This record gives sequence, C-alpha cells and structure tokens, in this order.
Amino acid sequence: MRISDIVDSFSSPAMMSGVGDAEVTDEERAMARAVSHELFCDISGHQGFPPTGPSDEPAIPPDMGSYRIFDYAMPATQPPYQVLGDDYSLKLLNALHSEDLAGQCEHSMVVSVSATIPSKGDMLGDKPLSEDERIVVYLPGGAFIGGDTPGSKWMYVRMSMELGLRVFTPRYHVAPAFRYPRPVHDVCTAIAFLVARGFCPQNIVVVGASAGANIGLSALRLLAGSIDVAGCVVVEPCLDLTLSLDSWQRNQEVCVLPYVSPTHPGSISRMYLGPVDGMDAVELLGRPLLSPLFADVGGLPPMQIQVGMDDVLYDECVAFTERIPTAELITYPGINHYTMFRGRTQLDRFYGNLLNFVTRVTSKKGS
Repeated sequence: MRISDIVDSFSSPAMMSGVGDAEVTDEERAMARAVSHELFCDISGHQGFPPTGPSDEPAIPPDMGSYRIFDYAMPATQPPYQVLGDDYSLKLLNALHSEDLAGQCEHSMVVSVSATIPSKGDMLGDKPLSEDERIVVYLPGGAFIGGDTPGSKWMYVRMSMELGLRVFTPRYHVAPAFRYPRPVHDVCTAIAFLVARGFCPQNIVVVGASAGANIGLSALRLLAGSIDVAGCVVVEPCLDLTLSLDSWQRNQEVCVLPYVSPTHPGSISRMYLGPVDGMDAVELLGRPLLSPLFADVGGLPPMQIQVGMDDVLYDECVAFTERIPTAELITYPGINHYTMFRGRTQLDRFYGNLLNFVTRVTSKKGS
C-alpha cells in the first residue's frame, strides 16, 4: 500500500461524512497543510522523524500557546526489560536498552503549553512547575509511520488549553526506518525521564491515539510496578495487529482505514513488525506487546476508551473493555477513524470526556 492510496481517500464520502466546511478548525487546516507536505514521498523512503514542515505552515499565534522541542536521554537508572513468556520481544528490547546506555539512541520530546495557563516558572522547561503539577503525556497516531508531525503542534496546544495542563509528547521513531519495538522503548524512556526530572507518576495521564495508543499501552505494561501513572486514555486504539475482528470488514465502507492483510509485506502491521527471519508473522503480531488486545491487563492504570461506532477498530475496543471491568468505554454513533478529530462539535465532545477523566484520576492540587 502506497501513501498515494491514502491521499486519494482524503476526499472520500466516508472521510467527509457529517462534517461541513463551517466545522473545520484552524488546527485541522494546519494539519492538512503539514500532512500534504509530508506525503509527497512514498513511505518506503520515510526515515524516522517526520520531515520539517512547509515554509508556509501556519504558525501558532502567541495568544493561543507555544511549544518547544528538546532532546533528552534515557535515565541511567532505567532497568533492563522483563517480558515474561516472550523471548522475541525481550531480546529486541534489551538490545535497545544496551544501545541507549551506550549513547547510541537519540530521543526528543515536545512540551506544549496554552497561553490560557497562568505563567509559572519555565513553562517550556522539562521540570515540574510545582511539586504536584499534573501533566499529560500525549502519543499521537499515524499508523506507526507518522507520529509527531509539524501540524500536530496545534493539537498539543489545544489539548493543553482544554485541560489546563502542560502536554509532553515523545517524538517516537516510526516505521519503516525504525520498527518494533523502538517506538515502545522511546515512550518508556520518555516517561522514565519525566519521572526522573521530578514529575510524580500519580500526576501523569497518558493519552494515546490510534497507533500511539497501541505503543502507549505496551509501554505502560513494561513500566507497571516501577512507574504506575494515574490513568490512561486511548482514543480509537489499534489493539489487534492481526486485524481479526469483524468490524474491519463491517465498517470498511464507512471508515477510511483500508484493510490490508497482515500477511502482506506492505501492510502497516508488517512494516511496524519488520523482518521476521522465517518466523510466523501473524503469530508474532498477535503477541501481547504488539497487540494489546491479547495482553494480560493486570497492572494497567484506570482507563478511558473513546471510539467511533463506524471505526474499523470498534470491535477491538469493545472486546478490550470487556476484559477490564473498570474501564470506561465512550462510543460515538456515526463517527469513524477520521471524523473522531474532525469538526468543532466532535472535538468538543472528545475534549469534554477527556477533561472529565483526567480530573477524576489526578490530584486536584496540581497547577
């Protein structure tokens, strides 16, 4: 599957259903311009971090907010990984851990702040502004090949405005240049770095969208017992890389995500997994750190799941929620994978539910 196939689908009836021009936000316009710039090349040439945005990318007005990108290093105290019953993942993860200790892995993160938050200390710094400051760690989606893009900064600042909190976004490396489990390792190191800088885990909420939700859930499972965050919100999460549930077929005509068999070397699942050296690719894709739907849910923090009922991922979310009785499932009739973040009405619903959850699971003393 080529990027051009995805670009052609941007104007499809499914993509535009229920959304009028008057609903389009400034954030969406910025994202569309940045994405159209990025998609000139085929993903086979994509080399890690997204490319620099176009020179005419709309700037974030100072009265809306600001952001800064900074480099960080994995804390030297971060222990090697333990992955029970999965020698394949354990070998890959601990190879990355050793490379990182040797200074061979680069990491960076975005810190975003809304102009509506009263200034206190270094608002674009990487230290807590107060002992009990609450923050969000946001993991953008992008089918494992996108991640942080130039236009995404608008959404980070908007999230900061809606929640009244600073937002930290790990710029995890993406496929096909960087494959599993590098993005998971990047998120683990980012959360561990923030805790080492003084942020209390019980004041951190992880929010992940689509592929970012998949990566985030795997990272939280690896950190469970050593770093237990206050909560996790997964939005239209990609939970089953084997694409085995019915909504992948049932919702094909109303959702923009195309079904490409996970056995196909050009599928998103296989690009994220990478070479399998003669092993069964589908069996590997069904392992817990690749498909959280099949993982042990013990040790996961309080969770909210948001998904559209027309999303091809809908059945995965329902099945996952059934395994976590305490999880809150919020569904949106008539919303598919693209329209979850499209238009002011739906964005207001999304942010309202997100704010409600964050307020419930974190201390109200933070600032």
